[in-house]
Parts: sequence; structure tokens; C-alpha cells
Amino acid sequence: MKVVADASVVAKWFNVEEYTEESLILKEDFVSGVINIAAPLHLVYEVGNSIWRNKQLNLRDAMDAVASLIELDLELTAPTAKSMSRTMEVARETGLTFYDALYIQLAEEKGVTLVTADRKQLEKAEKLVTAIHVREYPETRRF
Repeated sequence: MKVVADASVVAKWFNVEEYTEESLILKEDFVSGVINIAAPLHLVYEVGNSIWRNKQLNLRDAMDAVASLIELDLELTAPTAKSMSRTMEVARETGLTFYDALYIQLAEEKGVTLVTADRKQLEKAEKLVTAIHVREYPETRRF
């Protein structure tokens, strides 16, 4: 099974927030090979920024966290002219930011479920793709 996970989910792997536990179940399933996770390339910048803002992490821990994000080897997708055009359509159609629309576009392109912890993202995404809130992920796991 493959999913697209957005930054609201992946950031919780490094920052203790609401739904961190459910997000870590998704990560564990990825690490153990139960699922594959795809995301737009810019996910690393969004998650890196959330780690930078996390004052609970000292500099060394923050540096290790961003390095480990890359070492996880998520399926990060670089933009193309076609994907950017469709993302612009999605952003304009939904009223979401271009950044958020990238995740919907990628889920649409790959024909997979979008996993998010962002209620607004979920509400808009459900009109275009299969999407679930990360709190639902443990209940939807398929082995």
C-alpha cells in the first residue's frame, strides 16, 4: 500500500503534538515496509522548518532530526510542468495554499490516499481524492 503523507503528519515524527502517536504508527509501518510513503519534494523544507521552530530540541538534536528525515528515504517527487499546472488548478479550485495543493495533486496523480492531520486540508482534499485524517490511520491499516 502507498499513501501520500503531508507535512502536518511527518512533522509529528519529530515534534510532540496532537496526533503524534498516530503519526508514529504510520512512520513505523513505513520503516517496517508495510506501506510506502510518497510526498512532494518540498515536504523536507516544511518539516525542516517545523523542527527549526521546535525550541524543545537543542541544535544538535534538530540537526540530527532533519538529517534523519532524509535518511528515511521517503519517495519524494520533484515538480514537473504538468504537476505544477495541476497543482495551481487544485489550489484555485479549493482555496488552499499552493503548498497544500501539492499533496492533493500528488495523491491524485498516484491514485493513492492522502493522510493529513490538517482538518481544512482533509475537508478540501476529500472532494478530489481519497483522504483520511491521521487519527483514522490506525483503524484503516491493511496487512
